[in-house]
Amino acid sequence: MSGDIDSTFKRLREWYPQVIKDEQSVICFLLRSQRFIEYIRAEQLEVAVKYGRANLASFFTHKAFEGLLKDSVALLAYEKPTESCLGYLMDSSQREFVADAVNAAVLSTNPTVKDPESCLYSCLERLLKQLTVCSFERRAFNNYQGDAFLLHKEVQNYERSRRS
Repeated sequence: MSGDIDSTFKRLREWYPQVIKDEQSVICFLLRSQRFIEYIRAEQLEVAVKYGRANLASFFTHKAFEGLLKDSVALLAYEKPTESCLGYLMDSSQREFVADAVNAAVLSTNPTVKDPESCLYSCLERLLKQLTVCSFERRAFNNYQGDAFLLHKEVQNYERSRRS
């Protein structure tokens, strides 16, 4: 996963045009926001701003995209975005998240699949969702004491421990 969003769009247009047919779809949003993040990663801030105005502005009206969109745009405010509280967007785990979403959308186009919704989440993803919910429920039961399970922080801690 190199973060080459332009080539991803090209391949999707060529092989699976139905996946990106709706310009306002979740997949298009994820790919466009990742492209924006890749410009920031490459320190091409002016290009990122122009790209954001041209390709992300239409998503501001969608409440479902509001959180990721605001966080992505907020990366511009940091001198070192990778070290900011939003640095997780610059991690490989964010690229993997987008790639997984695209892969699930591609798999759901298979005409032999009886339940396209089943392609959207792997067993591991369902397990992680359940773990997250259980963690929040445990915190609520304990008067909101203790740490919440945040997957991106756990992944970051794991990656740091591997480097050490």
